[in-house]
Amino acid sequence: MSTNLRVLVTNAPSQEPALRIDGDAVATRCKALGVEAEITVCDDPLALERFAGAADVIFTNHKFDIGRVRKASPRLKWVQVISAGVEAYLKTLPEGVILTNASGVHAEKGAEFILTSVLMLNYRIPFFTSRKVQRTWQPVFESVAHGKVATILGVGAIGGAAVPLLRARGIRVIGVTSRGETDAPVDECIALDALDTVLPGTDFLVSTLPLTPATEGRIGAEQFDLMPRGAGVVVVGRAKVLDYGALAARLESGHLGGAVLDVFPEEPVAESDAIWSMPNLVMTPHCSVDDHAGYIDRCLDIFGENLRRFQAGDPLLNVVSPDRGY
Repeated sequence: MSTNLRVLVTNAPSQEPALRIDGDAVATRCKALGVEAEITVCDDPLALERFAGAADVIFTNHKFDIGRVRKASPRLKWVQVISAGVEAYLKTLPEGVILTNASGVHAEKGAEFILTSVLMLNYRIPFFTSRKVQRTWQPVFESVAHGKVATILGVGAIGGAAVPLLRARGIRVIGVTSRGETDAPVDECIALDALDTVLPGTDFLVSTLPLTPATEGRIGAEQFDLMPRGAGVVVVGRAKVLDYGALAARLESGHLGGAVLDVFPEEPVAESDAIWSMPNLVMTPHCSVDDHAGYIDRCLDIFGENLRRFQAGDPLLNVVSPDRGY
């Protein structure tokens, strides 16, 4: 591996300042780690291919055609992104280029948001919010969350961080992963294929799943109907994992007691979309797990360690599998 790496830092012009990658900060991090690297910054997507011509590594906060850039830069070996979701990048990822993501940077806030959402659902806050709009006084006396069951779809950084917070409230947690295995301290872990067997006993269904061919549309009418009447749904992963039309219908009918949705099939949600008036629903505009204070610093931690590993020829952190999609 070359001792003098060429790193291209690229920013989207429309990216908000809090998420801009500063070239000087990257250089400072490299120096602190003892990594020799030549840092170039490109804030013009139209000039990306020209700037990438001599790059070994690209550190980016925006989506671009990696395959096209690779043709302009045959020496490109690795792309680091600041997001956890990577489906847009995988579409153009060529062989021979490693893609790493920022999995883990959302964990603490995402876990707190999941706990908050589960407690809101337990105490019927979406229901009371709808009744407030209707100016209807309708008391509902719910029991505490202790002893209830949360099923978490995807027990990665965010889902895994939520597990101890939920269990601390006495909630039983079932983790669902592709292979039925996890290091998170869940009460039980099952494979995604076995999900339907636990849904009848699930009080809160939480999805943190990425969007992959195996997960797209995985949760639909059949799964919602298996859940107990009054159960709740939380979505902080990718929206297209679930059938939002089927979810809306069950919120409308009252079969599901409530939902907290942070992500949507199309964003921003159109003013004409019926979901705005859906009862028993709390909507947040795709901001639940992001904490912009220190976000780039945490991404720099991942990138810096990976750059050290890259120079040393060691395995990188957060390597994305094109086959799995995450």
